[in-house]
Amino acid sequence: MADMQNPFNYLQFARGDRFYDRSEVRKDLRSRFLSGQTNVVLYGPRRYGKSSLVAELTDDLEKEGIPCVTIDVLKLPSISLFISAYTQKVYRKLAPIKFELRRLCEFLKSLRPKLTLGANGETGFSFDAVGAEIGSEALSEVLDLPHRLLPKGKRAVIVFDEFQEVGELLPNDQFERVMRSVIQNHDNVSYIFLGSRHHMLRRMFTDHNRPFYKSALTVLLDKPPLEDSIRFVISRFKCGGITIDNSCAAQLVARADNIPYFIQQIGFEVYRQTSDRGKRMVGEKAVVEAFENLAGLNRDQYEQLILTFSTAQRKLLVALAKERTHEFDELYRKRHELGPSSTVNSSKRKLIEDGHIEAYEGLNAVADPFFAEYLRTV
Repeated sequence: MADMQNPFNYLQFARGDRFYDRSEVRKDLRSRFLSGQTNVVLYGPRRYGKSSLVAELTDDLEKEGIPCVTIDVLKLPSISLFISAYTQKVYRKLAPIKFELRRLCEFLKSLRPKLTLGANGETGFSFDAVGAEIGSEALSEVLDLPHRLLPKGKRAVIVFDEFQEVGELLPNDQFERVMRSVIQNHDNVSYIFLGSRHHMLRRMFTDHNRPFYKSALTVLLDKPPLEDSIRFVISRFKCGGITIDNSCAAQLVARADNIPYFIQQIGFEVYRQTSDRGKRMVGEKAVVEAFENLAGLNRDQYEQLILTFSTAQRKLLVALAKERTHEFDELYRKRHELGPSSTVNSSKRKLIEDGHIEAYEGLNAVADPFFAEYLRTV
């Protein structure tokens, strides 16, 4: 019993039987990408399972013979780092086996590719710009590589994680404008865009003043159906040789606010404690204890986080931790001493933008249930 592997996982993407729900979205997207060119922006709050869904989807597509390349823009904070990483990943995944490296020079006239040797012995690239700096022309050539490298009749999918961060790579929406002009001609490459700052990401594709306006199918990834989450919890405990009844599983899901990441995290802790004590059945006390333990582990982090907010933002967060609301009407503001509606709206916009507040079915709440628990005790 004690040696059995914990059936929950929150430290890596949820994969295989640890990934649940999203079956209809996954099936629909798989069908779209197999049928032809489709660009998709997948948005939703943090920790709702976007990355896990895309990882499962790209596995599906790879099995069907469609190569997939994933780029995490957040890990590439300069245009030179982006160009180097993008070129290497695209080349290694999409270039035909007999493709000669020197032919890259034919595609990248604004850059000088140079072979490098990593500490692990793996070859890579570095680049010297022909001009004074890397700009639109070089970026255009690099972004066109998937289309030019793919053999005739072959297709590929490129995934951009944390895509909203491309605005930091070149000024004045330059990256977006160049990329839109390039990929609109790619009939053999599809693109998936996702990111954790989902309000910013959504605006990139729905604001008529932005280059990517109406350039992709927008797919909202919301909370799973409550019943699916409860069934998932029960099934995962069963896989680990422990029983949890419907009532305790529902309590666990409620504590996690039905957010997949937190369901995995609380489930992991409940299973660990129950298993360590040699028990085979979860009680309600175990769920409460696990939640409180996890909230306590994050206390130092939250104490530092709360210092970054203005007084008005702190008041709003504390109010929402104690009482969720659809409307910040006069009675609510007076009850929590929030001040005028203009101040509340300003604080709300900033906190939503940064992912600290989310509205689910119109109900405003603190996005992190452990942070909400901390705020209830300040």
